Amino acid sequence: MLSARLQKKLIAVLFVFSVIVKVLLLAIIPAPELDDSAQINLSAAHLLMDGKGFSDPSFPVYNPPLYPIFIATCLSLFGDDQASVKIAQIFVDSLTMIMIYFMMKEIFDVETALLSAGLFSLYPFSTYLTISIASEPFFTFLLTGFVLSSVYAIRSTKWWHYCVTGILLGLATLTRGATQFIPLMYPVMLILLRRRGVGAIVCYAVLCLSFVLVILPWTVRNYLVLDDFIPVATSGGIVVLMGSSEEFLIIDGKPAMLQRHVPPVGGKPSRNDKFYTRVGLEIHMAHLQTDPLGFMTFMAKKFGRIWYATESGRNHSLIFLSQLPIYVFAVIGVIFAWMKSKTLTWIPLCLIAYFIALHWLSLPLFRYMIPVMPYVIGLAAFAIVTIKNEWLCLEKIADASNKHALN
Repeated sequence: MLSARLQKKLIAVLFVFSVIVKVLLLAIIPAPELDDSAQINLSAAHLLMDGKGFSDPSFPVYNPPLYPIFIATCLSLFGDDQASVKIAQIFVDSLTMIMIYFMMKEIFDVETALLSAGLFSLYPFSTYLTISIASEPFFTFLLTGFVLSSVYAIRSTKWWHYCVTGILLGLATLTRGATQFIPLMYPVMLILLRRRGVGAIVCYAVLCLSFVLVILPWTVRNYLVLDDFIPVATSGGIVVLMGSSEEFLIIDGKPAMLQRHVPPVGGKPSRNDKFYTRVGLEIHMAHLQTDPLGFMTFMAKKFGRIWYATESGRNHSLIFLSQLPIYVFAVIGVIFAWMKSKTLTWIPLCLIAYFIALHWLSLPLFRYMIPVMPYVIGLAAFAIVTIKNEWLCLEKIADASNKHALN
């Protein structure tokens, strides 16, 4: 067993290593081309820097506001240069690695925690987004904080831990709206963890209240400025529509989709969002009614695409083959966690299942799964450590048997 002092030294070395590697890659790799989401976030950040702020109706509601605030803060403090945002994200991503260490230490053991942190520090897909203008690094940081806080909350059953957990979930939701339905999933997780009774209900209510209070100012802002009820963002409808038909699953199909399905003129953002959602669901239902077998095949294909697909349609084989060992070991890790009664594994497993369900039913892209890949990596690391320990144990038994036979 490693001493606490040595553990701190190792995680400090990993943090410095992670920062240095990512800074070097930032200096070497050409800046990726800005996608639509990056351009929206940058334009929103510049609105804030120009003093127009959230009172300006042109401030975009396609994405939540926290990442533009993060960008604007970096640009204001360190100059109007995207490199400042990326360097800040490097530190954020490296802090995420430390939280992964503490999380896996609580759920599994020190060896798994160190291996998980080490693997994440070198994880190429997270690194690529870290040195880009992308909300994923900041979102992953807040989401990991939420999961780590959930682990502590479940273990302590103190209400203020649930308060912190709800606040972190609210901040994550104000970065990426994908987590806005997690409060609906949380009771299932509590039941799986055998947290029931009045105390569990009170703690859950505290979490929900904290979550609502964090996102409420943005909801009120949208109502006052836009005269529209938008709790978080309006990107949900588009992704439901894009995920409703195979021709729309890649970026080349997007222009045709938007030309074919145009919302009524003069509609509010929320109404347009509902229009896209309704059309997407109608396409799904028509497919199911006219070709049930084809619909099942399409949904199976969508499930597979979660684990490798890109919006551009490129590099699918590269992503899948590079990820395959992680996926295989993660499945083995789930089995080992079940066999060894690692109850807290339900926390990351529920979050992984939530992201799978959400993006399977909407738009299945591997990029959307990046925020939960730390937990997939953690499960894979647990499998590797367990196999290694079991092998060493078998070797010791074999050695003892040989010595006994010789004697």
